[in-house]
Amino acid sequence: MLSFVLPVILTTSAVVNAASSPGNYSAGFNSSVTVPSTGGGASCITGSVQVAVTSNNIQLSYTGPANQLAATETIQEMLQANPKSILGGVNPITGTYSIYSKLCLPSNPTAAKNVQTVQFLTHGDTLDSTYWDIAPGYSYVDAAAQAGYATFSYDRIGAGQSQHPDPVQVVQGPLQVEIAHFLVSQLRGGRFGGYSFKNFIGVGHSAGSTVTQGQTSKYPKDFDAIILTGTSTVITYVAPTLASFNFIIANTDVSGKFKGIANGYLTQANQEGIQFSFFRYPNFDPKILANRVAAKQTNCIGELFTLGTIVSPSTQFTGPVDVVIGQNDYVFCGGDCTYPSDQSAAVVPAFYPAASKGSQHYLVPGSGHFINAHYSASQAFSQMTAFLKTNGFS
Repeated sequence: MLSFVLPVILTTSAVVNAASSPGNYSAGFNSSVTVPSTGGGASCITGSVQVAVTSNNIQLSYTGPANQLAATETIQEMLQANPKSILGGVNPITGTYSIYSKLCLPSNPTAAKNVQTVQFLTHGDTLDSTYWDIAPGYSYVDAAAQAGYATFSYDRIGAGQSQHPDPVQVVQGPLQVEIAHFLVSQLRGGRFGGYSFKNFIGVGHSAGSTVTQGQTSKYPKDFDAIILTGTSTVITYVAPTLASFNFIIANTDVSGKFKGIANGYLTQANQEGIQFSFFRYPNFDPKILANRVAAKQTNCIGELFTLGTIVSPSTQFTGPVDVVIGQNDYVFCGGDCTYPSDQSAAVVPAFYPAASKGSQHYLVPGSGHFINAHYSASQAFSQMTAFLKTNGFS
């Protein structure tokens, strides 16, 4: 197992420093553990972070679901023609939540000493932070470390090893934004592992890109640049995607890994639904598909109904934006992101009118929605790294 070799003795001009006591790698984390990334290119501190936030959630006129029949009916009504709105007024939520987090730096000591930029990684729905570190050759954490970057990934509230509170009134889009903002504020303050950074890049995937967009709308100074993956301006195919999931109440899943969580947490029923929405055959390794099926996570009722409410044009964000979509993404393009034109090119004009001229867009050849899980993942990683280097983020 790799171990951290930082902090080392650095000059006062160095960007990475031991702001806390030398060797205090666990600063900011509870029950921290040091682990390598899947490919060994990064050495990572993992642990839980206590996040104290207030969020203006939305009161939902919904209780349940009581059972699987009711859960299926909820999805039917959500996706039907002329659906009835259950959105009410503002519902302020205040709480402290346990969020599983992971800070990774290059395992090479010299590269780690010179890190200036940290990438803040936000995963999508039915995923957790392992999406960024799937396996050797499919790890954005490794690719970033090899390019000289630190990464901070986390399990969004209601997913993975993070806390699973009320899935209707608490786990909603607005709360996801507040938690992400809190974590970035802590990073900017040098409160994790004793490390401080010069540049902060927001990187999202799918619903994680939606959270990143919501964050840049409300907190435009959180990031110096952003990379949005697995998203577009097209929402036509989101409804059939949700239908293809064949949602079941998560605590009934045969794996047993969701035992004990509330009925409002849902998960995908089978591999076929995951492949249909997220993969493009034959452009992936079946072993990686199996990996992602085994790692499937939850959606919850509250987020399904409120995630769209956090997105609006980020008129005050002036940094560069990179938009990266799989060429055959079904969720946001119906399987062909070149039709009727390049869908990756439409995002910046629609949502980031003040973005810098260094903005870019890219369609990943042969990739479905899960960009990091396809053979062409390395091409996406190379483009994302080149975008950052071109814009001066070393």
